Amino acid sequence: MRPEVSRKLYKFSGPTEYALQNLENGVLFCQHYSAYNDPFEFWSNIYEGIPDPKSEPERFLAAAAAWGFPAASVHELMTEQAFSENVEEYFDECQHYAPPFGAMRQGIRIACFGSEPDNLLMWSHYGDGLRGFCIVLDESLIANASPQGYSLEVAYLEAPPTVDRLVYGIAWDQDWFSQAAIDETTNRIQYQDREDLRSEIPMYKEAGAESFKTMQDIWQHAFGTKPAEWSYERERRLLVQTDRKDELPILRSYPLEAIKQIIVGERMPLEYRRRLEAVLSNSCGDVPIATAIRSTATYCLEIV
Repeated sequence: MRPEVSRKLYKFSGPTEYALQNLENGVLFCQHYSAYNDPFEFWSNIYEGIPDPKSEPERFLAAAAAWGFPAASVHELMTEQAFSENVEEYFDECQHYAPPFGAMRQGIRIACFGSEPDNLLMWSHYGDGLRGFCIVLDESLIANASPQGYSLEVAYLEAPPTVDRLVYGIAWDQDWFSQAAIDETTNRIQYQDREDLRSEIPMYKEAGAESFKTMQDIWQHAFGTKPAEWSYERERRLLVQTDRKDELPILRSYPLEAIKQIIVGERMPLEYRRRLEAVLSNSCGDVPIATAIRSTATYCLEIV
C-alpha cells in the first residue's frame, strides 16, 4: 500500500509508570486486537474466491466494476464481449493478488492514537481527566520505523463491513496497470516525440487513483472499523504485522525525532510532571511542552 499523507498522531496516556518508561525508551505498546475493550474489533465479513454470478450477483458485479465494467445486472454484463470472453481467466488470476486478510489478523499488533489534541473525551478517558499527557508524533516517522507499519483512519459504521479479496486483487492489478501505462506513455512522449499521447495520462491517473481508493477502503474495512458509538475518538491506528501466533503485546520502537511536542494536562500531579520533564530532558532532547487547560468560557480545552 502507498503511504498516506503524513499528519500528527496524538498518543494520550495517564500519569503511570508504564507511560514514562515507554516515553523514555521510545516505544509504543501495541496490542493484539482481542485485548481491546471493543468486542467488535476486526469484526468484518471476509469473502474469498470467485463469486458465482447466479448465487452471488452483488459480489460478481462489484468485481466487474473494479475491473472497469460497471453494469446494472449480470445479464447486461455478460453481453459485453470483452468481459465475457476474459472474465474467468482474469478473475482467477486476480484472486491471488490480495493479502490473506483473515490469516493476517493473528499476527497484527495495534497502537491507537487520537486525531485532535483538544478532544475533551480523549483527555477524560485516556488522559485521566487532564492528569496525564499527550505525545504529539509525526505519523510518517512512526509508520516507517522498523518493523514497517501501516497507519489508517478508523471508520465508524452502523454494521460490520464486507471485505472482498477478489475485489482487492482486481483493484491492485488495475492500479499496477495504470502506473505501468503512465510510465510507458511518458517514455513514448520523451523518446518517440509522441506529444499526442500526453492527453492520455490524466485518464490513467484517474483510473489508478480510483483503484487505489478501493484498496484503501478494503484495508480499512479489514483492520480499522468500529461501531458508530465510538466515533467521538476519531481514532487513527498503527498496524504492525508480526509472525507471532500468540496474543501477547509488543513494544515497537520509534525514532525520538518523531516526538514533536508533549501536551501536559493541567491537573497533572506536580511530582509526576517533574519526573516527566526529567525524562524529556534526559532522553528526548529539546521537545516543546504545552498544557491542556479548561476554558473558562465554554466546555472546551485550550492548548497553551
